[in-house]
Amino acid sequence: MPQPTGRGWDLPTRLFHWALALLVVFSFATGEVGGSWLPWHMRSGYAILTLLLFRLAWGFAGSREARFTSFVRGPRAALDHARALARGNRTLAPGHNPLGGWMVVVLLALAAFQAGTGLFSNDESSHEGPLAAKVSGAVVDRMSALHSWNAWLIAAAVGVHVAAVSVYQWRWRMDVIGPMVSGPSQAAQNALALVLVAACAAAVYWLVVVYPR
Repeated sequence: MPQPTGRGWDLPTRLFHWALALLVVFSFATGEVGGSWLPWHMRSGYAILTLLLFRLAWGFAGSREARFTSFVRGPRAALDHARALARGNRTLAPGHNPLGGWMVVVLLALAAFQAGTGLFSNDESSHEGPLAAKVSGAVVDRMSALHSWNAWLIAAAVGVHVAAVSVYQWRWRMDVIGPMVSGPSQAAQNALALVLVAACAAAVYWLVVVYPR
């Protein structure tokens, strides 16, 4: 049987995780299809940027397991964890393990880079990011190329992430999926998360609608 999950993730972290996963898939698909789907691709990017700003804030204001200080550790901790796995020591602790913590950092960084470059990109046709007019054509071209290349880096990183989760869950019988779907929920914590999401959404609205005018 899978090992127990411990406390699990708080509700805002769980909602963030699945919302980001769905939006990343949607953004990738609409970006590849292009055409009439590009406005939806851009809206999805704005939603992702909102989520990323929220996760940054929640990494300091959220529950213990959600805070960056609880799972972002040095390279030695990640190496020690890998060695322990190789020896068969597969004890499941609450939150992310050191390797999983670094995967979170990589995925968030790639998603942030993608959202940032998208603000300055265009499709060489009728659609462009809200800040594209603020920079030169050469910068727009560079940002557009980086935006396109980084999409495939995200796809590769997501593939590694899904493969790792699958190995933990079904090969090693360590229940890492359980905390993604169930866990604690506190009214005060949820209210704080809603306030932060609203503030982040307002910031993104200003960036993509008000500031470019």
